[in-house]
Amino acid sequence: MKVISRRARPYNITLYNYVSTASGVMTFQRTYIQRVSLDLAYQMKLAQRGVSTTNTAALMIDLRDITTTSNRTFLTYEAWAALATKTGYFSFSTANDFFVIGEAAEIMPATTKAEMLAKYRCYSITGVSVPASDSGIPIILTITAK
Repeated sequence: MKVISRRARPYNITLYNYVSTASGVMTFQRTYIQRVSLDLAYQMKLAQRGVSTTNTAALMIDLRDITTTSNRTFLTYEAWAALATKTGYFSFSTANDFFVIGEAAEIMPATTKAEMLAKYRCYSITGVSVPASDSGIPIILTITAK
């Protein structure tokens, strides 16, 4: 099975999945994902086509060849949200999830999102494309973020 060349996937990201609001404080699960493709010039390509965007990025993940925190497995958001214990899994949601480029050690809610914004360029997820594959397991994820 072919995978997207690692040369085309030089980035690493830290994904923050929104888990719950316990005691009025938003809680996130942090997942470090290695070997992803991140197109920060995506906004310029859209602008050339007449689409008005600001700070838009395109993230592509080949699920056959990534390394994650504790070898977490990708699930669609619906399957991930239904889990009682989300520790061994990650997903992408447009509701409250976001990611930063590189490895961020901050744990939330110990660090607030305002503190994260002051330290990193945070990308909120605006769209997730999970194409069907012949095996029933998604292979390539395409995520747009702002």
